[in-house]
Amino acid sequence: MAPPLRLSGPELGRFRDLLLAAFPRSRFEELLLFRLNQRLGDFASPADPDPTAFLNVLFKGANPQLWWRDLLVEARNANPRDPGLLEFAQDMGLAPGVVAVKDGVSTPITGSALQLQINSAQSTYDIVTWRRKVGEIESRVCRIEYPARRALGTGFLVGPDLVMTNYHVIEPFLARPELLPNLAVRFDYKVLEDGLTVNPGKAYSLAAAWLVDKAPYSVHDNEVPRLGEPAAGELDFALLRLSGQPGNDPVGGDTADPQPVARKWMVVKPTQHDFTANRAIYIVQHPDGKPMQIALDTNAVVDVATNGTRVRYTTTTEHGSSGSPCFSADWELVAIHHAGDPKYLAGLKPEYNQGVPIDAIWNWLKGQGRETELAS
Repeated sequence: MAPPLRLSGPELGRFRDLLLAAFPRSRFEELLLFRLNQRLGDFASPADPDPTAFLNVLFKGANPQLWWRDLLVEARNANPRDPGLLEFAQDMGLAPGVVAVKDGVSTPITGSALQLQINSAQSTYDIVTWRRKVGEIESRVCRIEYPARRALGTGFLVGPDLVMTNYHVIEPFLARPELLPNLAVRFDYKVLEDGLTVNPGKAYSLAAAWLVDKAPYSVHDNEVPRLGEPAAGELDFALLRLSGQPGNDPVGGDTADPQPVARKWMVVKPTQHDFTANRAIYIVQHPDGKPMQIALDTNAVVDVATNGTRVRYTTTTEHGSSGSPCFSADWELVAIHHAGDPKYLAGLKPEYNQGVPIDAIWNWLKGQGRETELAS
């Protein structure tokens, strides 16, 4: 959904209450000054109690002057794990939307419907903890772009300067390294459905020694019918070293804020995840280069390769989702999405999407002596 031009009275009250819960007054003043170049004193007097002062900022400044969206985005950057701010941002179309997937159909869900979806996945998290995890993960997922601003795929941080994506996303650059200067990895990209950019995010280029490790895809990935399973070394992943350290940089990009929150990264480790017993698959993605989306499928897994190199599921994806992280119902990183059913390209009805289990990638890296590249 596209957010309204201005907030209604009830929405202003809700936003005020969320800001009060998320920030002490002194911290709110810092947020306004260092992130938005606004002064609390321009809208409220020192004698105003906190509820009045916070509301005056919204009522006299952010809402009529049309920077309430910037305030919400920067409030989340300053406190990314706050579940209330995330929920409000989702309701306003300013945070990753959540879709429930059933029988190949994706339906946007919020509120009690989201709680029911979480419960049906047998998650051990309540919705507050669930949203806090979303706030952490959101800033660690990135768009792979080539050329500038054009989405090529998705990736995610697995160290201060290390991104994991699919091998097939970066394969063209292995043959033509002269194209690499125009490849970018962008974090915190936020654009509305109407195309209005709320936050352009921050883009990083690749380091000189950019390719840490890789493993190709398999010919079996494109077979109809499939004649075999990919081998242990055919995992369609790549580890990219970036110039700079987005994992240690502030959420939301460069800021003068004296108390920034570091983005951090996802931990890649052996999970021994049982996909058959735990069939839910969540995918955080930039589908078709659009705003970030969270797709939830509580009964997703349809097949696991006998050698553990592939997991197949019904969680929906689109072009541009290649390299997206796949999670369990408790937000454990369990796979990297890499492809759809090749039947689609053959003009037949697709039955699944496909990912590479993290355990298979971990075992490969350990066999190459490169598991130490991953941050804990």
